[in-house]
Amino acid sequence: MWVVVHLFVGLAIGVAVPLPLWALVLLVIGSHILLDLVPHWDYTHTDPVILWGALDFLAGLVTLIVAWLVFGASWQVLLLGFLAAAPDFDVVFAAARGRSGEHWFPSHRKSFPHGKCGPALGITTQAIVVAGSCLAMALA
Repeated sequence: MWVVVHLFVGLAIGVAVPLPLWALVLLVIGSHILLDLVPHWDYTHTDPVILWGALDFLAGLVTLIVAWLVFGASWQVLLLGFLAAAPDFDVVFAAARGRSGEHWFPSHRKSFPHGKCGPALGITTQAIVVAGSCLAMALA
């Protein structure tokens, strides 16, 4: 999943799930693993990967800013969104070291059954996850 999709799910969990912060931290990190199982399209093998990554990062940054300034999200909710997306830094660090196959996060390892599909279905799937996250936040 794209970073911004994980971010939206983390924000939604932070807004809609009434648990202590420590439990929510575990939940959002677990959500990253579960979302990586869902068939989706990753841009990490598509040129220009730097452009796709920059757009994904920018979308995440704009999402956090809007959540804070427009919707008044608390620091806890913002933290949970960030933590849900943070495991994807593993991919960036590995690529920066020239070791794209070496990852510390479980759902990024080659042995993990990472969900994959083409761009049309994969982007649609991720858009549905974002829409569901927005609906959960609106209803909470």
